[in-house]
Amino acid sequence: MDTLNTITLKNNSNLDATKHTLWVAGYIQQPQNYLSLQDDGSFKDSTNTTAAFINVNDGMTINVPAVNNMGNNRLVFTITNKNSSSPAPLSPITGYTAYPFPGVPGVCPPGPYDIFEFGPNAQYDVSAVDSFGLNLSFNVTGDPLTYGTSGSFTRTEIGDAFKLFMKTDPLGNSGYANLLYTAPKLVGYPDIISNQFSAIVAPKDWLAINPTTEGLTGYWDDTINDFFTKGNQINFLLNAATVGNYSGTSDGKQYKLTGPTGEEIIIPKSDFINNQGFIQAVRSINAKESENNYKTFGQIEAAIFAAISRGVLLDGVTTAENTIKTNHTSDAWLNTSNWYTNHNNSYNQKTSVYDVYAKFMHYGTIVNGAGLAENIFGMNAAESFGMAYGFSLDENPNVGEPQSWSEKNNVPSKPTYNIGSGQDVTLIIGKWLSIL
Repeated sequence: MDTLNTITLKNNSNLDATKHTLWVAGYIQQPQNYLSLQDDGSFKDSTNTTAAFINVNDGMTINVPAVNNMGNNRLVFTITNKNSSSPAPLSPITGYTAYPFPGVPGVCPPGPYDIFEFGPNAQYDVSAVDSFGLNLSFNVTGDPLTYGTSGSFTRTEIGDAFKLFMKTDPLGNSGYANLLYTAPKLVGYPDIISNQFSAIVAPKDWLAINPTTEGLTGYWDDTINDFFTKGNQINFLLNAATVGNYSGTSDGKQYKLTGPTGEEIIIPKSDFINNQGFIQAVRSINAKESENNYKTFGQIEAAIFAAISRGVLLDGVTTAENTIKTNHTSDAWLNTSNWYTNHNNSYNQKTSVYDVYAKFMHYGTIVNGAGLAENIFGMNAAESFGMAYGFSLDENPNVGEPQSWSEKNNVPSKPTYNIGSGQDVTLIIGKWLSIL
């Protein structure tokens, strides 16, 4: 197979190779089969649909083939203690359970893990999982930006920064401090590596295992109740695959929205209640629903979930007695000066609620050796946000006029372009320990 580009793995963890092993397994999904990563960096047909783990303590060069693929392509990294057995081959069908452990699907990695999405002519992404597993970053030939974590800081420093952030943020003690997670030393749990935390766990993953977590349970209740108050209006421009102005009113249980060609989209309150403000889970297509309507429904719900996470949902709502302006909602949701702040929202002047985990992923800093605060995640071209792990509730906005959102304000930790021929990538496993 012809090589499209390369991914050079660099192990900058500073972990003692006599005590710990860094592993990678990878696959590319084709229409009829999977290609699995080999220890020489090539990809070959995988008849059993699993990929063996490869020791990459000394790094590795991966040759990305110029092949057709289905987009479900991953490198999965994990770290184990030296006395542990080699990880069982990775199944692209089952995958690993999310943090914390154990949980559905019930397959636990042998150590802390993370995922790097890649593919022929695709956007590369740190990380495909919601939680912060390993401190990964990458660079692309000809692109000055760093995607993922800064290589300057150790895992210990990142963990300490998370603790401090939660202590000082106005909403940080609302159950978020628990998200810095160290797996218990029990059978069925992954190795603990060099006494480090297993992950900084996304709230949705934490709530999946601990659904009654104090502080996070019912975290969005008041926001959602206010948003769906009877008579409330929203009016926004959707600029995703489906483009146009959508407007409508809540009857207390749902919004009935009318689109640019007269189609009707129903957004039910039940999709957002309880813990679901942390969990973007779009329903299956209805029997009488067109494919286009279903796609539009999903994109609208994604926009609402993102606005919830950023704490700007209620800025885009107008009460029944007022006339709402065209695109009022999308304009409000794109006001980045209100993102992740406890400002008084424009709907009822109550203090806004936001996802503090997402805020940390964009604004978490560590004081460097020069005494200056440096962002934990690589900064976007506008230097407005740290480009955090690409979790589903925090992609770039899909509302508003296209010119109102510059690519320089990229939010997730993936390029805004596809990586193709000759655009080689350096993928770095960041520091766990300082070199003594």
